[in-house]
Parts: sequence; C-alpha cells; structure tokens
Amino acid sequence: MPTTLHSTVETFLVLLLIVFVVAAIVQRVRLPYTVALVVVGFLGLQPASLNITLTPDLILLVFLPTLLFEGAYNVPAGRLWRNALPITLLAAPGVLIGTLVTGAIIHLALGLSWGIALLFGALISSTDPIAVVSLFRQLGAPRRLALLVEGESLFNDGAAITLFQIILVAIVSGAFGLAGGIGRFLLTVAGALVVGVVVGYVGSRLLRAIDSAQIQITATVVAAYGAYLLAETLTFSGAIAVVVAALFFGNYGSAHGLSPRSVRALSATWEFLGFVANSLVFLLIGIALDPLQVLSNWWVITIAFLATLGGRAVVVFLLMPLLRGAQKIPPRYLPVLLWGGLRGAVSLALALSIPLSLANGQAFPQRHTLQVIAFGVVGVSLLLQGLTMSPLIGWLGLRARPTEQTTEDAVGLLRARVAAVEGALLTLEREHERGEIGALQFGRLASAYRAEHTQLRQQLAPLEAQEADEEQPASSDARYDDATMSDNRNT
Repeated sequence: MPTTLHSTVETFLVLLLIVFVVAAIVQRVRLPYTVALVVVGFLGLQPASLNITLTPDLILLVFLPTLLFEGAYNVPAGRLWRNALPITLLAAPGVLIGTLVTGAIIHLALGLSWGIALLFGALISSTDPIAVVSLFRQLGAPRRLALLVEGESLFNDGAAITLFQIILVAIVSGAFGLAGGIGRFLLTVAGALVVGVVVGYVGSRLLRAIDSAQIQITATVVAAYGAYLLAETLTFSGAIAVVVAALFFGNYGSAHGLSPRSVRALSATWEFLGFVANSLVFLLIGIALDPLQVLSNWWVITIAFLATLGGRAVVVFLLMPLLRGAQKIPPRYLPVLLWGGLRGAVSLALALSIPLSLANGQAFPQRHTLQVIAFGVVGVSLLLQGLTMSPLIGWLGLRARPTEQTTEDAVGLLRARVAAVEGALLTLEREHERGEIGALQFGRLASAYRAEHTQLRQQLAPLEAQEADEEQPASSDARYDDATMSDNRNT
C-alpha cells in the first residue's frame, strides 16, 4: 500500500475514533454535538499532526452533496411548500441583501475595497444550522421554526455559491455588468432546478422498477453526486440541484412503491452518511482554526462577526415582517432566526477557493485577510451562537414545557409501542417467509424486537396494576352512590 494512501486511511480512522469518543461523551453532557467537535478540533488537534489539508474540493465535492441530500431527503415537501415564501425570501433576496449590508459594513469599518468587501459578504452568507436544528429537537422547539432554519440553509448554499462566483469573476477579470450578473444568477438557479427535477423524477421512477435495497441505495448515492456534478458541468448550481433531487426521492420515490425493508434501509443509510459527513466537517473546521491566528486578529474578526450579524439582522427584521396570513412568522421566531444563522463549511470552502492571482497576473488583493476573517467568523459563530442558543430559546418561551403524564397516558403510550413492536415482528416474519430476508438477518432483528417487547411488557405490568388500583376506589364510590340513591328512592 502506498505511503500516502496508508496515511490517509490512518487519518480517517483517527478522525472516526475522535467522532465516536466525542459522541459518546456528549450523550452525558449538555453540549451540542457539532459544537463539541469544533471545540475538540480547535483546542486539541493540529493539522500537521494528522496530515490534514482542508480544501474547497473536499468540502464542496465530497461532503456537500451528502449533507444536502440527507437534509432534503428527510424534509416533508408539503410542510416545505406551506413555508415556501419565507424560506425563499431568506434564501434568495436574503442572501443578496445580507451580502450588500455585510459588505458595506466591512468596507466602512475595515477599509477594504468594495469588491473585496462584497466578496466576503457573499462567502459568509451561507448558513449551516446543523447544531441549531439538532438542539431544536432536544429542546422541543416549534417544528415550524426548525423547518424555516433548515429549509433556508438547504437553498441558500446554492444562492451564496452562485453570488460568490459572480463577484469573484468580476474581481478577477476587472469587469462587471449588473444586468449580466442578475441574468447569470437567475439562469444558474433555474438551470439547477431543471437538473434537480429531471434527476429526481427519473431516479424515483427507477427506484420503483428495482426491488433490491442495495441497488436502490446505490441509485440514490449516484443521484446525489450525479445531480451535483451534472449541474456544475452545465455551470448551474450543484447545491440547488441536489436539494431538489433529494426532495423528489424523499417525498415521491421513497413514499410510493417501495417495500418497507427498502424504506428502512434507505433511511438508515442516509442517516449514517449524514452523521459521518457532518461529524467530519465540524471536526475538520475545528482543526483548521488556528488558535494563534484567531487571537492575533481578534479585533478584525470581531468587527467582521458583528458585520455578519448586522447583515443577518437586516434580512430577518426587514423581510419577515412583510409576510401576512398563513405565511406570517411569529415575532418570537425572529430573534432565533437571527441568532440561528450559524456559518459553517461552505463559507470556509469558498474562502479557500479564492485564487492566488488576477487575470493580469497580479496577486489577488487581501486574499489572506479574507481567509483569516472567514475562518475566525465561522469559529466564533459556531461556538458563541451554538452555545447560547439554548438559553435564548428558553428566554423566548419556545422550549417545550414538560407535561405531567398520568398513569393512563403512560399505559396508552407503552401499549402503542408494544403493538408497534408486535406489528414489526409480524412483518419481519412475513418477509422471512417470502425469502426477502436471510436467516441470519431475520434472527438478529427478531431477537432485538423480542427483547424490546419483553422490556416494554415489564415496564407496562406495574403501570397496569397501578391503573387498576386507581380505578378501584372510583368503582366503590360508584357502587356506594348507586346504593344510596336506591335507599333514597325506597324511602
């Protein structure tokens, strides 16, 4: 085995081991998992010791299609459509307005040229709310709020990348036309939508024609990376194409015509791929952050972070109050939308992709400064906003209040879970009888289901006894009342 390949495999295994250890510890510590990975990478690991180089291709070509496909695959299209207007406002005009406001503040505060300042505004406009969305689920925050944050991030990646590329070409070539830039932006988005629809529809039809979970999983992986590469080859937005294709697979392809086994296998596979990709990205972000460089440029990074926050505030508090009727956003959601716009891997990838020189051969102006600021803002955003999101949700009253569960409620829930496990066992036995599941896999699954069934029955037995005891006095009182009424009538 070549030395480079051997070291690459070793590095990958070390990273996975770190991910495993952090995930195991975080289960016992109240800390967002992805934020914990950033902290571990930032404080404990150095790129040189692990032979790691964070490149734009690693993020945009290897991780981004998986992250976007997994996220969109699990989003209900109906709920997304009902919130299409606020998500579109945040992901399209919001990216443009945020870029302009952030760029203006950077230009005025740090003295960077308009072109360089707007380039930073574009690369930092992509949001990465993985840490926030997982925290929403833990705290029981409103599902619509989580959908708004997640839906925006799915589509603003493509908008931010496209806008960044337009501004970058203008800086490198020294020429920019407003009409041409707007036309290019619209063409890039429209073309990506077409590519995503075609790949998603054709791929979903193929899933129905194939009765093999392994082949169906392979088809979705090919579709995720194929949609991205095809759109990029046609100079469209690969990110938007992947999102649209994944929505088709998740809401059309997997929802009709697939066996339960295939649906379970697809969901489990993409859940695993998304977990690994997210974990490695956040760990690599922490590793890529240089503590000394961040500390030595703390004032520039602070100004840039405040500029990014200012641009986000204008977007949220300018666009969201315009919505009316069913699309209206509750005022309590606005601070969370502001503070929940964390920056992440896409911003770093765009910063790293800035070329060394212009078309005339001169060095690209302020390239190192842009990269330092971008890395610093991403690090501050993930750590500061990620760690303070929980108190903000509690302060706004968006945390789910614990309800007092009665014995009747607990019994009903456990009985429903027992029935679900029994139904799963019956389905499993039928699939085994038809030869769809091998003996070894059937034995493992059946054993796991039976153990869960036994555990649930053990939990249910004392609660049923307690429920019977609680009902007994009521029955005695009822008999006493009936006897009293009978005596009164006789009297």
